[in-house]
Amino acid sequence: MKIQFPAELPVSARRDDIAAAIRDHQVVIVAGETGSGKTTQLPKICLELGRGLGGPDGQLIGHTQPRRIAARSVAERIAEELGTELGDVVGY
Repeated sequence: MKIQFPAELPVSARRDDIAAAIRDHQVVIVAGETGSGKTTQLPKICLELGRGLGGPDGQLIGHTQPRRIAARSVAERIAEELGTELGDVVGY
């Protein structure tokens, strides 16, 4: 699985800073405009850091959405970006 980050998203541009913050701190708050990539790119940054499936500790990457349809849409989008089937690496 190759993790790619769309260059046009502001979160992708700050990926190294965000990854360092996640690696170095227990709690990280990321604020950004709607459409900046927070929802779809932050889980991929965590996955790239070895969190979630395949990580040494077997932890999951959790992500909340206010409605089930939103959770499903986000999961489908992230699975598509990762080139994997929904339910394999990404679920809801």
